Amino acid sequence: MIDGSFLRALFARLRRPSLRGLVAGLVGALAAILPARAEPVFPPAGSLGLAPPAGMTPAKSFAGFEHRSGASIILMEMPPEAWDQISQKFTPEAVAASGFRVKGEREALPVQGGEGFVLRGSQSANGLTYTKWVAVVRGAPGTGLVTVQVPESAAKQVPGKAVEAALRTIAFRAKASVADQVAALPYTIGDTAGYRPVVVFAGNSLILTEGPKDVDPQGEQPAILITPSLGQVAVPSGGEATLARRVFAAHKDARDVAVTGEESSPRGSAIVVRLRGTYTDTRTSRPMAMTQTMVFEGDRYLRVLGFADAAKADALARAERVAASVALR
Repeated sequence: MIDGSFLRALFARLRRPSLRGLVAGLVGALAAILPARAEPVFPPAGSLGLAPPAGMTPAKSFAGFEHRSGASIILMEMPPEAWDQISQKFTPEAVAASGFRVKGEREALPVQGGEGFVLRGSQSANGLTYTKWVAVVRGAPGTGLVTVQVPESAAKQVPGKAVEAALRTIAFRAKASVADQVAALPYTIGDTAGYRPVVVFAGNSLILTEGPKDVDPQGEQPAILITPSLGQVAVPSGGEATLARRVFAAHKDARDVAVTGEESSPRGSAIVVRLRGTYTDTRTSRPMAMTQTMVFEGDRYLRVLGFADAAKADALARAERVAASVALR
């Protein structure tokens, strides 16, 4: 047992110059041996972050980090209630349909102030094979999805051990206001035309709506979805309209999609493709109308999608006003 007299004697000895020098030397040696604690880095206005591996820098077109080799870490934030649904869907069997080949079982991942798990494996895309990690985590601000992809050719530049260490630094901080999150988006909106921002996700996408509901699972309110491309996109000159039609027809929760109007025009150095059409909502069987504006600029594009009940033509006209005012930073 250590009593008070022992502690008093120890402190008295530490006041001697020779012992103070010895202690200082030991502290310095330990600092050289032990790695510094890696502090998480957060995207602007984001509440989910981590300490990225060496050589990875904050991404310009999405929430996360990128490496010159093509490796990336994508951070996606979701509401707290998304945890139950997401955690059930991310199993080795469920993600196999997407081409993600999981090795082993999902493993618990420690998260400060929360919990999580990670899946490890590989996936092929665009002629490359990636080593892949997907972590699903939750904390007080909400649910997070962290996706790490490293080309096999970059295994030495972004080694697996460095990725594993980074995943163990995942952290949450207090959520920023919607206004602050909108201000941090990689594009600006000059005219909201009566719509209001509701939620920012993935650090680069925005949902606006018209009406009192923030959550509208049945799609009763007119809404706008703004999403930029993730990184560079190889769209051949003259192929912009083809891509626009393809993504228009693939709209989620839609069947019997029909294009009723199409326009292409230049906007400075960009090409703008606008489509109008109709579809049937698969959730409610209601007839709906939709407008899509895609702005192709260099190796990037920006997509603005407006949808509303087929009888609300004015809502779609104002969605096109919003689209005309959006510009990439």
